Amino acid sequence: MEHANWEDLRILMKVVRAGTFRAAALTTGLSPATLSRRIDDLERSLGEKLLERFQTGCVPTAAGESAVSWIAQMEEISFEIERMRDQRDAASTAGTVRINTDEWMSYFLTTRFAPFRELYPNLEIEIVTTHRPYSLARREADIAIRPFRPDQEDLVARRVGTLSYGLYCNRDYRQRHAARIAAGDWAALDYIGFDEPRAEFRTDRWLRGLAGGRAPWMRCSYGIGIFDGVIHGAGLGVLATFLAGESAALDVVIPHIPELDQEVWLSMHQGLRSSARVRAVTEFVAGLFDGERARPD
Repeated sequence: MEHANWEDLRILMKVVRAGTFRAAALTTGLSPATLSRRIDDLERSLGEKLLERFQTGCVPTAAGESAVSWIAQMEEISFEIERMRDQRDAASTAGTVRINTDEWMSYFLTTRFAPFRELYPNLEIEIVTTHRPYSLARREADIAIRPFRPDQEDLVARRVGTLSYGLYCNRDYRQRHAARIAAGDWAALDYIGFDEPRAEFRTDRWLRGLAGGRAPWMRCSYGIGIFDGVIHGAGLGVLATFLAGESAALDVVIPHIPELDQEVWLSMHQGLRSSARVRAVTEFVAGLFDGERARPD
């Protein structure tokens, strides 16, 4: 039996946690075929079958369960070592800070983070955009920015702002349908929303609930796709209100939909609260939200 490759062991853990190779591919950046091959290599090196593979997903064997238990312990040890390094480098504002957030907040950050480079030229930022929150305890990210307060005991969190939504359209579309929009004749208008797997998002439920409104004729798997469709005249869509000034082509139909307001929470593992590099990022992000609140309507 050969020595097991630590990266292959971590891949096994990610596949077991995700349940399928396809879902694990979203978190690893590797293709499902590559993940499957790496598990094959691991099973061959250990001389044990670790996963039962079905069309519906992957289930660990008894040997796989034992391996996952040991890997979890090894992971926790590695995290403690990394936290020890964080404590050693607590005063340094150099390195990389990894932020996990959803797509609206990702757009908000990437379009406003340029001044940070002048303040901290030795700090690099990675913004990882996912609907599924990454684990801060497992060091998948340093900071999470999400529309809910995390309930894990080992995390510290602060509310940094509120994400608000409105109904928007393209200005040319507004001119062509001015009378219908003014009358609230929603049945006569076109809409852009999320695709079926995301139809239960709060914004999409509100859109589909407009009195007499039709289901979106253009459906996207991501919010920025809705933004692109709206500014190019495909119809009306629910967008985050901070996008109001992003394009001269954007026009407001309903400026604020209060029932869609979401608190925005910034969280980190408690072991990082003394890190200067993480603190620099969290304070900058908090300042961005302060600036957004201070903007005139």
